[in-house]
Amino acid sequence: MESLEFTGERYVPGRGGARMAYEHLHRYLFALRWSRGEDVLDVASGEGYGAALLASSARRVWGLELDGAAAAHARAHYRDGNLLFVRGDACSLPFASAGVGLVVAFEVLEHVKDPESLVREAARVLRPDGLLVVSTPNKAAYSDGRNYRNPFHVREFYREEFVALLERHFRQVRLAGQRVRAGSLIEAGGGGAAEVHLRATPGAGGECPEPLYYLALCSQGEAEMPLPAHSAYLDAADALLAEWAEAEARSLREIEKLNREVRALGAWGSELENTVRERDRTIEALREEMAREVEARDRTIEGQRQELAERERTIEERTAWARSLEREIEERERRIVQANDEIDRVNAELRRVAEHLARIRHALLYRVLCRLGILPQ
Repeated sequence: MESLEFTGERYVPGRGGARMAYEHLHRYLFALRWSRGEDVLDVASGEGYGAALLASSARRVWGLELDGAAAAHARAHYRDGNLLFVRGDACSLPFASAGVGLVVAFEVLEHVKDPESLVREAARVLRPDGLLVVSTPNKAAYSDGRNYRNPFHVREFYREEFVALLERHFRQVRLAGQRVRAGSLIEAGGGGAAEVHLRATPGAGGECPEPLYYLALCSQGEAEMPLPAHSAYLDAADALLAEWAEAEARSLREIEKLNREVRALGAWGSELENTVRERDRTIEALREEMAREVEARDRTIEGQRQELAERERTIEERTAWARSLEREIEERERRIVQANDEIDRVNAELRRVAEHLARIRHALLYRVLCRLGILPQ
């Protein structure tokens, strides 16, 4: 079966980096001391690695997971005889009351809509002397301090809210904080007691930052719940240091790449400056040539303007002459019309005279003929 999809929220071994692995693995190692010989319930067991770790010392472990794919993956990968993975809701646990000695609920409280029900159900299934080990992000440091919002979280808690929620269902609540820190390991071997020195590096300034996560140990019983003053998880493989070294190497490679790009840009910049200077010279030469062309164009335009003015004057003179000629033609035509009228009048007069003369000739001839006796009187 293939590994679960890694979203960045649920831890999957081998995915997400060493820091995420330290946070998740340390919580289960921290709870391991209370699992010896117990019936244990791991709420929201996810990929299953934590429940399997608890099963190494517990009498029996149930891994409860709402996601069916995750539960199936866990059943396929972790098959110890005292380990069983079931599908169920953390806010409605499918277990009898007072049936388990240890409940662990790491990084689940902030994912449910009703965290009150989850804590109430954990208290219900625990024996009177049982323990709940629960963790959740410290909203002040996890979100506010980093100006960050986790899209998978429904509700996050400030310290006082987290404690108040737990104290409503448990008589005793002991609080601890968790944050990945840098350090050093001195190994002497043998079976001597371990020691942890927790203090800021001289010269670093400031106080130790708030824990990124809160872990709480809760019980209904009266017995004390001893907690170690400090619990440290040390990675024998130094995976985080290897990641930092690789990140540093990547950074150095990126810096060298950027330096090469800067040098290339410097050379390109010098070449660009030369190109710009050459361009400026070309532009200046073009400006001078343009000025000469403009001057020549202006002279041409002025000559054309003068020639056009001369042509306009010639046209005006010819137009005046044409108008004068038109007037003369009109006068001649008027005179011709008058002459034609006079001719018509003279012709009419001549016709009248001719007619008159004809009548006279006729009368004279008549009288002569009459006198001659040719015509009767």
